[in-house]
This record gives sequence, structure tokens and C-alpha cells, in this order.
Amino acid sequence: MHRLRHHAALASSRLLVRDNQRITALARAGDVAAARRVFDAMPRRDAVSWNALLTALWRAGRDLPAARSLFDDMPSRNVISWNSIIAGCLAHGDLAAASAYFARAPRRNVASWNAMLAGLVRLGSMEDARSLFDQMPERNVVSYTTMVDGLARCGEVASARELFDAMPTRNLVSWAAMISGYVDNNMLEEARKLFEAMPEKNVVACTAMITGYCKEGDLQNARRLFDGIRAKDVISWNAIISGMLHRLQFPFLPIFFLFLLYLEYQ
Repeated sequence: MHRLRHHAALASSRLLVRDNQRITALARAGDVAAARRVFDAMPRRDAVSWNALLTALWRAGRDLPAARSLFDDMPSRNVISWNSIIAGCLAHGDLAAASAYFARAPRRNVASWNAMLAGLVRLGSMEDARSLFDQMPERNVVSYTTMVDGLARCGEVASARELFDAMPTRNLVSWAAMISGYVDNNMLEEARKLFEAMPEKNVVACTAMITGYCKEGDLQNARRLFDGIRAKDVISWNAIISGMLHRLQFPFLPIFFLFLLYLEYQ
């Protein structure tokens, strides 16, 4: 009898894990209705089930009211649930609702603060973002990078660089954000110096520099940098193609045909 109960519990746990994975996979594929059907048919649900559908509703389904209704129906919530609904409200531009959930959250971690910070930056509320950043009990590289990117995007490049220099640790995204900020504000020389100091170049930073070189009409350096990227993505291809097209350079056609081949094999 004990062995039978053990096997039944094991089978139930496996079914729960499988259904949770199905909800996540269907949501990633954009089929939120199917994800909801799996959720509704589940004999047992856990926090992962609820959180997976919650995120699917506001992200893939773009249905914030349904997400908020599901959040209200949750039998229990953890910090991931609160972070998800905050991020969802911000993704849909509802700053008031996000702020209300953030204030109500019984427990916040650094991801909670980062979700709120990223939303404020995305909505262009940099004064509120800076105030929130200053209040954070704990910051990580994501917090700093979000602020660097936001400050640079709104033209406060000096403040962005000051914060970048003050970062306890930096990753490739941090470097790329500051370099992109310089390029977006037509400060190519500063971007070049920082790019050269970058310990390891990634495709984002290289693409930003390609864009900068193309802006300056320096297609030779843009092409040299592009050719050196091992793992080119659609954005890097677009940067070099648009730069050559803008300058009406004849090498544009062979580059464009290579791009079509790249898309075919993705």
C-alpha cells in the first residue's frame, strides 16, 4: 500500500511538471488559449502553474485585465507572482497599477525593484526612476545597467557615464549600453574610446559602433567591424545594410544577398 501511494504521488508530480512545461511552451509559441486549456484541465496546480499562465496572459496574450483577474484568483502568491504582475502592468503602460502592486507586495527582492525600475525607464519617467534607484536597499548589475541605459537615452550622457564608472561590477550589457548611448547622442569619439577599452566585444556593442561609423560616413571601418563579428544577428545585418544603402555604396548588393542567405538558414 505504501509503495502504491508512493508511485501515485510520483506520477502526480510528473504530470504536474509536464503540464507546467506545456503551459510555458505554448505561451512561448503565442498560443495562450491552448495554455489556458491545459491550465484549466490540470487536476493539480502549484505556484509554477499559476505564475506561468499569469505571465503568458500579459506577455504573449497581451491581456492585462485577464492577468490581473487571474492574479486576484490565486490561492497564494510568491514574490515571482508579484514581480510578474508589476512587470505586466508596466509593459502595458499602466504605471499607477504597477506602483500600487509594488506598494502592496509583502516581500520584494532585487528583481522586484529592477522590474519597477525598468518600467519607469521604459516609460521615460527618469526622475521617478532615479528616485527609486536611490531608495533600493540592494542593487545589482541589472539595476545599474538599466539606469545607465535610461540616462543615456534621454540625453543625460555625462550622468550615465558617471554612473557607469561607479558600477561595482560590469557585464557586456553594461558596456554595450554606454557605448550605444554615446552613439545615439552622436558622440562617436567617446564611443570608440570606450569600445577599445571593452575587455570583450559582443555583437550589441559592435552593432552600435557599426551604426556610429555609418552615421559618420566611415563605411570602411563599419565593414571591417561587421566582417569581424563571428555571430552576426539580424540587427547587425540591418545596421550595415542601412548604412551602405544610405550612402548608396555598391558593396551593398553582395552584402544584401548574404543577408538573404543568413535569413534562409535561421
